[in-house]
Amino acid sequence: MPLEMEWVRSDTIKVLKSHRAMRNIDWDALAREHSFDPAVLDDPVGVIPLSACLGIFEHVAQHLRHDSIMFDIFHSLDAGTFSVFDYLFLCAPDLRRACRAWVRFMSIRTNAYTVRFEENTDPAFFEWPLITGYGEWQQHTYARFGWAARQFEFALDDPAPPLRFEITTGPPKNPSRFLDRYRNAITFRAERNRIFVPQSLLDKPLPKNENNLYSIIEKAALEELEKTSGKHSRTAEIAQTISENLKTGSFSLANVAESLQVSQRDVQRALEKEGTSFRKLSEDVRKSAAAHFLTTTTLPLKEVAFLVGFSEPSTFSRAVKGWFGVSPRAFRQEKSDATFETKHY
Repeated sequence: MPLEMEWVRSDTIKVLKSHRAMRNIDWDALAREHSFDPAVLDDPVGVIPLSACLGIFEHVAQHLRHDSIMFDIFHSLDAGTFSVFDYLFLCAPDLRRACRAWVRFMSIRTNAYTVRFEENTDPAFFEWPLITGYGEWQQHTYARFGWAARQFEFALDDPAPPLRFEITTGPPKNPSRFLDRYRNAITFRAERNRIFVPQSLLDKPLPKNENNLYSIIEKAALEELEKTSGKHSRTAEIAQTISENLKTGSFSLANVAESLQVSQRDVQRALEKEGTSFRKLSEDVRKSAAAHFLTTTTLPLKEVAFLVGFSEPSTFSRAVKGWFGVSPRAFRQEKSDATFETKHY
């Protein structure tokens, strides 16, 4: 069941639509397929379902037969493309405050997930959660890393800052200017999506900071935050908790409620209010996680089964056949055979 209560800002799709490589894509047909009004792309505060956003990213990459293009499209964006959210980072007093701003104000960009900034380690890191339960998300992940690296470059006024990247998806097959720049700093098929930053950079004054201007930017961000504060999705929070608990096998209703520090009935009521149930949500999360591990890793099937909460490979195999119509091995092979041809834009 698609989780339609979770939204992201539609300007990310507008970025795709505006790119020169997209001229042969029928955007009205895409909007109909993913059930959103195409006029929302011209709304500066428009939102679309997260599942639609992820689906469009995957569709576009397949249509262009170029599986690394999202890195380059989003790494080439101008400063301030995403308005106040970009400027919160670019114009902060220092990199520490910039990363904290991403965490504090992420809910003006989406209600589907939160992010984490760990500033007490060396290197420090910024982390996005795995997005499970909403469809394939490899291309959207590439886009986020391309965009985020560009923000660090702008903020530090450095075309190649000493960043390191861990990306949970597999590597693309096509070449990429972004990958050429950061190739030795990227680990694919990692356990988490993270950008690592040396501690020595966190308190470095950023060249674009001006105190009065930053106060104006923060005020604008707070106004946006107030507008979106009532749009928080409990379904997304519960789905994220299920996803985090899969590897330990502790994703029962009781375990998830305990992790969220609420009662089991509170979890059930929250999901009923948003049109789903714990059983359906767990199924969506496990299906999405299975697709991710089968298509972006070479892990043995027994290990994939364990990672998505199955103690027996035979039970996992039956579940995959029910979800995708084929065995885990056949599903992995089908996706592996769907190759991209090299194109340059």
